[in-house]
Amino acid sequence: MDLNFFDRLITLIKLPFSSFLTIELLIIFIILYIFCLYNEKRKNKIVKYGFLGLIIFFFSFTFFYFSKDILNVLEEIIKTLMTIFYFPNIIFYILTVLITLGILIYNIFTVKTTKLNKIIIYTLTFLHQFLFVNFLVLAISNNISLIDTANIYQRNDMFIITYFSQIIFIIIILYKLIYHFCYIKKDKLKKDI
Repeated sequence: MDLNFFDRLITLIKLPFSSFLTIELLIIFIILYIFCLYNEKRKNKIVKYGFLGLIIFFFSFTFFYFSKDILNVLEEIIKTLMTIFYFPNIIFYILTVLITLGILIYNIFTVKTTKLNKIIIYTLTFLHQFLFVNFLVLAISNNISLIDTANIYQRNDMFIITYFSQIIFIIIILYKLIYHFCYIKKDKLKKDI
């Protein structure tokens, strides 16, 4: 697409008015947006739960109406992730090990956290580090170069180690994100009020 910034902006502005369905969607989103802003002044819990129900209903209806297309998109996303997942790059694997090591060190020196959080992080990061060391031991004992990825992933034991290492890494990152947004942000909101 060979358009400059202003042509792209004009196209973006015209898009919501291109069909009747997009006009309806635009009106629904504007109403929901105004409703959210209005409810910030009222702070009514019944309205919040009703609004949550409306959002769930709207997205459920959208998913039902476009279910075949959404499932096709999800299938493509999963295929892409599985390609990355089944054939991980050694550099990326080493990068994940460094990230989990950083998380472990940060968690050791962090004071403002729960004991349960520390135990979970210790368990996951030590498991990830152990798998990486095991991966290196297998490579050294079998005289396999870490540069030759084809040779590494032909061995089932090394492939399985990297596979589970990536799963544990994803779990660590998801856990850290969920913990950060659910607990730390909640504490900050309490302090602001």
